[in-house]
Amino acid sequence: MIRAVTFDLWNTLIENKHYTEVRVRILAEALKKNGFSKDFQAIKEAYLSTHTYAYRVWQHENHRFVPTKERLEYILKNLSAQLPEDLKAKIVKEFEETALSDPPRLTEGVKETLECLSPRYKMGIISDSGVTPGRILRTILSEHHILKHFDVTVFSDETGYNKPHRIMFETALTKLHVKPHETMHVGDLLQTDVAGAKTIGMKVTWLNKEGRICAGCYKPDYEIEAVTQIIDVLNGIH
Repeated sequence: MIRAVTFDLWNTLIENKHYTEVRVRILAEALKKNGFSKDFQAIKEAYLSTHTYAYRVWQHENHRFVPTKERLEYILKNLSAQLPEDLKAKIVKEFEETALSDPPRLTEGVKETLECLSPRYKMGIISDSGVTPGRILRTILSEHHILKHFDVTVFSDETGYNKPHRIMFETALTKLHVKPHETMHVGDLLQTDVAGAKTIGMKVTWLNKEGRICAGCYKPDYEIEAVTQIIDVLNGIH
């Protein structure tokens, strides 16, 4: 019997949105004010290089989460630039809060789906954070009027690890007071959502919007093309 449902966030409940240009402008302005006249494209390339760095850490350091401060230090090192600590703290804060001024939209049908499920199941979010931390994501979810549907929200900047690390899923299960086999996880990434949830014994529904081929060791229990279809999946189990 399924007693709880957990959701991935990005591209599952909210649409992916990138803030590269805004963050690069923030950094470029700070560098200019401190005597570092770096070309905008060079700063952008240094910023984008943190994605490769974070992925390398994810691969080789047991899925460790890379904090925004560490990302900024990596950028500055690549640019051979130095900034005072108080200014770096200010940039980190601005990087992390960028999404507040232009928040990502909900994916289609999310509100209706959550309104249907939350009276029947314990509900959770299990999400990687990236540069936008959990404290900001909760604010965005609250502004979209959907945070109220969740009993638990777990973000990688708060656990110190990204999915598929088991701590992400175990933290949610512990707080929801449910066992793995009593919980359905819904997410769009095979390598993180499906792999992580299956490893600890959860049921998994793969949100496959693009009709991709399921390849790899971890096979989802169910597959859907839209988040609204999870209602039918759960209805079919009981």
